[in-house]
Amino acid sequence: MFPQIKDIFASKAQFVTNEPVSIEIELDNPAQHEAQIHLDIKILDSNRIIKICSLDLTLQPNSSSTHVVEITSFDSDFQGYGVDVELIQDGAEPQHFSSSFDVVSDWRKSPRYGFLSDFHSREEGDTTDVASLNKLHINLVQFYDWMYRHNDLVPPQDVFTDLMGRELSLKVVKEKIALCHSYGMKAIAYGAIYAASKAFCEEHPEWALYYSNGHVVDFINIFSIMNINEESPWHKHIIDEYKKTIEIVHFDGIHMDTYGYPKTGISMLGGKQKVERLDKQFPILIRNTRQAVDQIKDDVCLIFNNVGNWPVDTVALAEQDAIYIEVWNPYEKYHHIQQVIAWANHLGKGKPVILAAYLKPFRLESEETIEKAHMSALLLSAIIFSHGAYHLLLGERNGVLTQGYYADYTIVSDVFMRNIRNYYDFLVRYVHLLQDSTLRDVSMTHVQGDNLEYVFENVSFSTYGEPNKVWTVVRENESHRVISFINLTNNSEDYWNEGKLQPTPVEGIRVRIQIDGPVKHVFTASPDVEMGRPHDLIYTIEDTERGLILCVTVPKLYVWSLLIIEV
Repeated sequence: MFPQIKDIFASKAQFVTNEPVSIEIELDNPAQHEAQIHLDIKILDSNRIIKICSLDLTLQPNSSSTHVVEITSFDSDFQGYGVDVELIQDGAEPQHFSSSFDVVSDWRKSPRYGFLSDFHSREEGDTTDVASLNKLHINLVQFYDWMYRHNDLVPPQDVFTDLMGRELSLKVVKEKIALCHSYGMKAIAYGAIYAASKAFCEEHPEWALYYSNGHVVDFINIFSIMNINEESPWHKHIIDEYKKTIEIVHFDGIHMDTYGYPKTGISMLGGKQKVERLDKQFPILIRNTRQAVDQIKDDVCLIFNNVGNWPVDTVALAEQDAIYIEVWNPYEKYHHIQQVIAWANHLGKGKPVILAAYLKPFRLESEETIEKAHMSALLLSAIIFSHGAYHLLLGERNGVLTQGYYADYTIVSDVFMRNIRNYYDFLVRYVHLLQDSTLRDVSMTHVQGDNLEYVFENVSFSTYGEPNKVWTVVRENESHRVISFINLTNNSEDYWNEGKLQPTPVEGIRVRIQIDGPVKHVFTASPDVEMGRPHDLIYTIEDTERGLILCVTVPKLYVWSLLIIEV
């Protein structure tokens, strides 16, 4: 028995420019004697090694240990880095393990959203949930349903029961906020913008929003919907509640939730009926919330929920920090995911895009078919990440969201979490490439038909995510060509919220790319292979009647592979 690398992860979810970076390496020595080992640690920028350090250790018999390695600080504005570690011991095969970290001047460069929803008193002192989020590089944590009432957010005492009947502890909420801060995460308070208890609504009937038949707008027979018009007292009331969460509970921001309906309603303010269009009211509420919370605390995060992609057109440029979209039908197919992201990028003019796309297969698939849920998550992650967006799916204790009530999350296996972690490590390792807002998606204009800028041979492919084909996502700017190959083979449908079969590996994809000058680097990487480590590729340059053509063959494709050309 030889020592093993159990895990490697960054000490924080994200590092700030010029902040010292540290990596934690967990090691197991199962032997009944001491073991002398050597660790080689390489830090990479894309496919280039930029720093090497080494460590000689003596591991005690039958022991587990964690070793913190101080790397250095980086003056990067927005950059992902790979961490590749080799364990060497006499008489044993070298072991390899990889992870990643990123360095940013502002967390808004790469907002990775996760969730917490368990705040019972028994959670006191438990640090494992936030620690698990750190290993996923989650730097924004939504505290879902942490509050006393939707209209009275801060609880009147430590232990309380929320409107859904859950017993919670304010002490635990505050403890987890502090824990998030220790990992460099922002703690975001859930707060619906217009939901109130029925009792509150009965006390303030003029503050409510009404249907055209004169009844108060209702949500799931528990909440009444209030009028968010700036003239309504509710408008100031909910902003004051948001302020309290920051002042009293020390949250770092607000998740301004909506329910997708109503889209219009009737105001009864002053005894006069007036039609309210909520898509016109949302930007005003966001603006006034921003002005109020910025007076309390620096660098407050505001996230607004565009349910079903509505109304992104009116709120994209409002004073929120990202364009957050909860995806529901009729956005049901893979190409709809691409459309939602493209529309948000167009309207947001560089704002990061976060999709909340919950995966029901984790709830519906049986134990015998749960692998289909796992594959649906890997494919959806690849699709969202490859189009330059982020995904809210994962949370505490191996939790995966399957529907909109986060407290009913599903717990998944450690094996799946290791696989999905590889995808999140991959996202962060190449975040400066995948999330570069200057990249243009040219998949539909530079491929197929009369378009010979990119040619893919020896593969059945699609530029818009057809089933049983390889989806080619082509993005480019002046310095990089970033091509994703997403394997949708062995699946006869392309509904993103259905279980998926393991794709059939595809070998020998030949790529021909028109180039305008010298090429600096050509490499490939995949979260499915060697934990995302890059591999330089041999390529040739052909002189044709259409100019110079770069020719390269992509190694075996399992689920998702990147081909990067730096020019």
